[in-house]
Amino acid sequence: MTLEDIDHLFAIMAAEATEKDDDGLLPGAVMLSVDSYCRIPHGSPVACTNILHGIRYRGVRMNVARNYEDKILSRAEAGEGGHPFFDLSPIGI
Repeated sequence: MTLEDIDHLFAIMAAEATEKDDDGLLPGAVMLSVDSYCRIPHGSPVACTNILHGIRYRGVRMNVARNYEDKILSRAEAGEGGHPFFDLSPIGI
């Protein structure tokens, strides 16, 4: 999964959340395999914000593990795995 793929899915999820007026449908966590995470270009806006908030992309937590399949969970699906939830940042920030 590339950052472009993630951005595309974020846009779909944000539109659905707005349409249904349900924040639980907003992106809650990105689950990435180690292989996908290592392919993210250096200098991208993916960063470890701090020890408590973890790795974030556009305000959404990225969870990385060898055994993960690449997918994006909604806030409702992510539960504690995405906390704390932040507003979705614009692309490039």
